[in-house]
Amino acid sequence: MMRTLFKKTPIKAWVIKQVDDDGILHLCGQGVLESSDKPRRVQKALEAGRYQGGVRMGDTGIVLNSRRLAAVVPLHRLRLVEDGRAAEWQGRSWTVSQVPQRCWGYDGRLVTQKNPMLDSPALISTEDVSRIRQHINRDGAPPAEVVFRPVNALEDPLQDTRAAIEDVQERRKRSRKGWREDGTWGPLKETSEE
Repeated sequence: MMRTLFKKTPIKAWVIKQVDDDGILHLCGQGVLESSDKPRRVQKALEAGRYQGGVRMGDTGIVLNSRRLAAVVPLHRLRLVEDGRAAEWQGRSWTVSQVPQRCWGYDGRLVTQKNPMLDSPALISTEDVSRIRQHINRDGAPPAEVVFRPVNALEDPLQDTRAAIEDVQERRKRSRKGWREDGTWGPLKETSEE
């Protein structure tokens, strides 16, 4: 009973990863604010747009730092419309691009692409790799077709074993060591003439 009286109610918020100038919101989804401050202080900071701290994403247990996000918005300030394809926030309408979990921790710029699998969400955010493409040297590519195969695909499986045995036998001959007639290991004596 006492535990339920003093239990903190979770403060939920919308998590926005990136806001584009062309009216696209890269939306991660809803999260629960993780803070050791009092709930009133956290709610005030959230309402003022100054919340700093962790945001636990949905039921995943993943906690994102608010510094990696464009905005953390109270639930009542952002409203999804048109089956989640658009959002109303800050007095204007935005196109929503859903940010997949793999991009939540990405620090670079996100770009949108149409969802090839389903109609909803219509847009999906993905990492912008255009800068990487600019640095690719097309002249450095191999001129012919490259064939990948296991290292030992066409080799004799006992080749390494035979080579190792021959190598050891050769070293023993040079070092003049081996098994003696008395069953011990050590330097072999030259046949002495007595």
